[in-house]
Amino acid sequence: MAMDTSRLAFPKGRPRALDKAVRRKALEAFDTRESAKVKARSGGLCEVQEERIKARLEGWLRCGRHAMHVHHLLGGIGVRGVGESALASNKVHVCAVCHRLIHNHILRSLGGVRFERVT
Repeated sequence: MAMDTSRLAFPKGRPRALDKAVRRKALEAFDTRESAKVKARSGGLCEVQEERIKARLEGWLRCGRHAMHVHHLLGGIGVRGVGESALASNKVHVCAVCHRLIHNHILRSLGGVRFERVT
């Protein structure tokens, strides 16, 4: 049977592991809510806009494929999903093809949903 330490002069504090788990769940919930905003903003279509300069096609063209992934524009170890990176303004809803191109460094972000093809 565990001893009740609440009446001691210096009661035991709450275990840090429990506090850490509560903070992690709160961050995950925030990240999930922000991702839902991104999905609603995109309407289920890939948000990647690429500049096309050809014969009669000039300007920014949206990919338009069915989006499956939420891509974090800010990244790095311990950064994704925390603070600035978790905000909907720093995420893009992308299709599998564009997501692969972004991670293979073929598409480079120009800010927001605008990307350029690296040649």
